[in-house]
Amino acid sequence: MDVIVITGIGGMGLACARRIGTGRRLVLADFNAGQMEAAVAALTDEGYDVTPRVMDVADADSVAALASAAQGAGRLRALVHTAGLSPTMASAERIYAVDLLGTAQVLDAFLPLAVDDTVAVMIASMAAQFVQLPPELERRLATGPTDQLLNIIGDLHANDPAQAYGTSKRGNQLRVEAAAAVWAAHGARVVSISPGLISTPMGRLELEDPRTAQLRAISRVRRLGTPDDIAAAVEWLIGPAASLVNGIDLRIDGGVAATMRWNAAATRRRS
Repeated sequence: MDVIVITGIGGMGLACARRIGTGRRLVLADFNAGQMEAAVAALTDEGYDVTPRVMDVADADSVAALASAAQGAGRLRALVHTAGLSPTMASAERIYAVDLLGTAQVLDAFLPLAVDDTVAVMIASMAAQFVQLPPELERRLATGPTDQLLNIIGDLHANDPAQAYGTSKRGNQLRVEAAAAVWAAHGARVVSISPGLISTPMGRLELEDPRTAQLRAISRVRRLGTPDDIAAAVEWLIGPAASLVNGIDLRIDGGVAATMRWNAAATRRRS
């Protein structure tokens, strides 16, 4: 049976499970046991075939155990990695461990399971657009040994969770680019999605930050994104219509990043 692995079973993860899980075995992983239990109960009631795992993506052994469970469940059709922490949820140190290191560990653990038509979709963030890193640091984040990533990042933005988050998500994009050829050698693809302002529990927490509210005001976004906006993109990315899409980042932000960039440029021209 085809297996769909989804890490993080909050708003986006649950929406993805519902959209792409029909007729497939869902292997779901989350750090929050209570959240996992509620999601599994709801999906099972709706007729989905669900195998749950409690997992910490920052722990390599925990990630390896998830990959082993997925391998025993069937043929890996898709991996959707939504697990992560936002700036209002944790320290910079923990954000780097979960969002940067954790994503790289998931990519590493699931590569041996990749076969023809397997697709890995890693959730990054629009926040990566607002981070500027030196080229040498970008190269090391893209290609450095996974177990050295936290050493590579060092104490960069150690006291600024927002900057640590954006840096981690830029690292996710870079890691996906660097992994494209390796996954292609297995007949598989790997991509990232960078959501903007999405109405999930984590996203609504971020909207309480005045800086995030300002982004929305400047960009004039008419509505918040929904988890299903992301799930719809995931469904397309793992399907045959996207078979040439590999190693790229798909930004789904309602034009926020573009508006921020070009509004700033227009302001400089007028000054």
